[in-house]
Amino acid sequence: MQLRHLQHLIALAEQGSFGRAAQAVHLSQPALSRSIDALEQALKARLVDRAYGTVRFTQAGELVLARARELVADARQIQREVQQLEGLTLGSLNVGLGPFAAGLLGRAALSLMTQRHPQLLMRMEVADTPTLSERLHRRQIDLFIADTRDLKKQPGLKLARLPNVPVSFFVRPRHPLLRQPAPVTLEQLMDYPVAGPNLPAEVAAHFDRQIRRTDRGVFNVTCDDADTLRHLALTAHAVILAPHAPGLAPETAALAPLPVAGLSRMRTHYSLVTLAGRTPSAAATVYTRLVTELLGPVQQPARA
Repeated sequence: MQLRHLQHLIALAEQGSFGRAAQAVHLSQPALSRSIDALEQALKARLVDRAYGTVRFTQAGELVLARARELVADARQIQREVQQLEGLTLGSLNVGLGPFAAGLLGRAALSLMTQRHPQLLMRMEVADTPTLSERLHRRQIDLFIADTRDLKKQPGLKLARLPNVPVSFFVRPRHPLLRQPAPVTLEQLMDYPVAGPNLPAEVAAHFDRQIRRTDRGVFNVTCDDADTLRHLALTAHAVILAPHAPGLAPETAALAPLPVAGLSRMRTHYSLVTLAGRTPSAAATVYTRLVTELLGPVQQPARA
């Protein structure tokens, strides 16, 4: 039994079919099938039932899968600790970002990491906070940065607060709302399409109290992609919500901030989240240092 056989079993569970799993691990489908067969022969047990293109794990398969995930994660931890001694000529970093954090940090951080460590393998994904938390617990990402107001108390997480960043509404230059006396009201703003990402419950509730409407929330377009929001603002008279950080948020560079009554103190609530009790990789340590260059120093970590 070899570690790669266990990695192939995990890929099969995550992808749900031999075809997709083979693509994920860069093997042909017959080669992946032989790898699973070799694992079953080594353990003298059937792990997977194959029928009509579907994959079902047997009871033994579920047991082996759970242990395989632990063993593969431990193997990665060994690799991380060795790489800390050897530097960043090898290694990888998987980073998760919430929608606002992606727009604010995604490109800048990725560009700087690539310039400084061109041999490092990096993967960045954007998702909401609960999804990122789940992926971190499953050790599919090394860390994530997101708004953590909705993050329920979960054992095993370490949260390091990042500096708050102002959040504003933005419109294209010469938008009709810019000709109104400032600040405009939410009611005036909602005469136009209003777009933004999925909001933390606390922020959504604040907007609901401000607009006092039951037919809709403040957004009639919800989208977690910063480029799409910018396109809406430039082409559809839309008003978008985004971080106000000139120089860090290119999505708003061609847009004008729109003062809105009662919302001048709106801020992000970012945290850098890692697994408690796990030694961070050298790449994760460097990435954290880079984030502090862009946003400022992190605050004292707290456990979730």
